[in-house]
Amino acid sequence: MRAKRLTGGVAALLAVTLPLVACGSDDSSSDGEALRKTTVLLDWDPNPDHVALYTAKEAGYFEDAGLDVTFQPPSDPSDPTKLVSTGKIDIGISYEPETIISGSQGLDVVAVGALIPTALLSVMANGDSPVKSVADLAGHTIGTPGLQTNDAFLTTILARNNIDPASVKSVNIGQDLMAAMVAGNVDATLGAYRNIEGVMMTDQGLNPTIIPVTDAGVPDYDELVIIAQASRLKSDPAYQKLIRDFLSGLARGNADVIADPASASKIIAAEADGYDEAQVPKMIDATVPLLKNDKGFGQQDVSDWQAFADWMKSEGLIDKAVTASDVVTNDYLPAGSGS
Repeated sequence: MRAKRLTGGVAALLAVTLPLVACGSDDSSSDGEALRKTTVLLDWDPNPDHVALYTAKEAGYFEDAGLDVTFQPPSDPSDPTKLVSTGKIDIGISYEPETIISGSQGLDVVAVGALIPTALLSVMANGDSPVKSVADLAGHTIGTPGLQTNDAFLTTILARNNIDPASVKSVNIGQDLMAAMVAGNVDATLGAYRNIEGVMMTDQGLNPTIIPVTDAGVPDYDELVIIAQASRLKSDPAYQKLIRDFLSGLARGNADVIADPASASKIIAAEADGYDEAQVPKMIDATVPLLKNDKGFGQQDVSDWQAFADWMKSEGLIDKAVTASDVVTNDYLPAGSGS
């Protein structure tokens, strides 16, 4: 559940053996070859944004590609870029802005495909909150998951709307977004998604205020992206094949979700703890249109990434300019997914 904080730490995650390409596995594909074990570190607890990932696994598409895939929730949403950069994790799910920030800091990551190619992040508040607009953030407390992205966006949103940052108290609430809003521990959050927490709060009659960040001064971007270790992609053919095979299986899962949302809802409901089963189909219905990429599955527009990176630099959200082609590539997507 996106609103729940996970237990455990990075140390426990690192204690697990996570080879980039496993050999000698007892698992075998249908043609008798050993499956390559790979761990994918999610950006959050399993939730409807991950529906294509779990649909691909349930359908056996990763096995068809020769992979034994394990999805690992993070102990912190910032873990994927850190652990993929150091090679401790094969593949991660992260965000375009976080990937750009990581690139500006010299982390060894590159986005190899867009999972959700549009922004979902929103300023959100419970209906009982005094926050009904961006202007209302002045004098109130806003909770974030502690990601650099969210903190940076809050800075620019306040500046764009002429709000004194000293009048806003920002607190790191980790993954406890929904609970913090419902309990009134914060007046608003910047980290919730309109297709998940927005659906949950609306369905529960909480009459939420939902302000997409794109309506508050932030340009559109690819919300969720698949990231890999950049240097290893340049030097390791086995890792290149691993990434290609993973994206190939994921593309098939994504197509299944779009074609049959009802079946996909059942799959993700079995994986995402803490959701009302009656709400999951509504979340999937809100998510499916966002999975449709006009450029083809996974395709990322490098020029758009460059424009967004330049915007981040101009807003002071990153200190060092980023060349988009250093942090994003479409080279490993399956043939036919784009021009």
